[in-house]
Amino acid sequence: MKISLQPIPSVEIVHYCSSDLMVVSHANRVHVDYAGERRTCLLPQLGWKRICLPFRLARRAFRVDKCNVTPVFDNGVLESLVIIRQGCIYHWEYATSVLTMVRNLRHCQNVLHQSICTTPSGNLFFGEYGNNGGRAAVPVYGSYDRGRSWQIVHEFPGNTIKHLHGCYWDPYEERIWICSGDFEGENFLIRTDEKFSEIRTFGDGSQSWRTCCPFFLPEHIVWGMDSQLETSYLCVFDRKTHQLCRTQVFPGPVWYGKRLEDGGYLLATANEIGPGVHDDSAHIFFSPDAFQWEEVFRVRHDRWPKRYFKFGVLAFADGPQTRGNFAMFAEALSGMDGRAYQCSLIS
Repeated sequence: MKISLQPIPSVEIVHYCSSDLMVVSHANRVHVDYAGERRTCLLPQLGWKRICLPFRLARRAFRVDKCNVTPVFDNGVLESLVIIRQGCIYHWEYATSVLTMVRNLRHCQNVLHQSICTTPSGNLFFGEYGNNGGRAAVPVYGSYDRGRSWQIVHEFPGNTIKHLHGCYWDPYEERIWICSGDFEGENFLIRTDEKFSEIRTFGDGSQSWRTCCPFFLPEHIVWGMDSQLETSYLCVFDRKTHQLCRTQVFPGPVWYGKRLEDGGYLLATANEIGPGVHDDSAHIFFSPDAFQWEEVFRVRHDRWPKRYFKFGVLAFADGPQTRGNFAMFAEALSGMDGRAYQCSLIS
């Protein structure tokens, strides 16, 4: 099995893709294709970084290509977008195209893709993902009014974790799971309700509990380790016994994953720097059941210095997609940097 790629012109990031909605971005422009119409949201770019916007390598070096966009629906109809860019949270009303800056973040420019949780009740949650070398307290933000306002709903005390990889909805326990990182004693999975009144922590802080993309199954939670410090394994957590089992080895840290609507799962490894990175490529793996994985795609890093011009990353779009039609995008990879694709799995 392998992946067939069809380029999407003039797109850096695909944030959301479904049969009737496509949300993409390029630099500081977000484009929304919905119900046969295209609308564009222009995001502010203040200061000297404006001169970087026309140039891909400059956008990459100064991280002005990055943003997060999450659509908010009302009874299945697109209502608005929640956008995070350059340390600000924005609310963009689809009907009026009005953009409102609603909150500044503390020490974070944006978060990992696919890491903003939308619950069935319409509440939204995410945690700060920043360098945080001083190990300041790390907040979790929540919105109970569909992204119009945000409040700190929980805070991890200083000197306990570096940052948060994401908040994820578990449809079986109907709870939010939060993933923390990065170094020894900082890696945990935290389970909570939407009011953050019942919080339970799982894990021993080791790299085995460091992840960005948990898959929720009826009896297990499965993830690929996100570690450049040691070999990354597939980890299987038993919901009843709370035992963790490490199985398959991956060639690098697992950053992103995707559950497909017609059955099957995707995982993508990043090409970073460290002893846990075993080659010069980013990889995609497919599994029919989340337990046994086969490689279906690989591409080399493009050789620009990783510390300044980014690690090699393959990432997936949010939204319901299938084996025959899913979206992904790439950074710092040979022939693929700053490009997005419609993809299909073929035998």
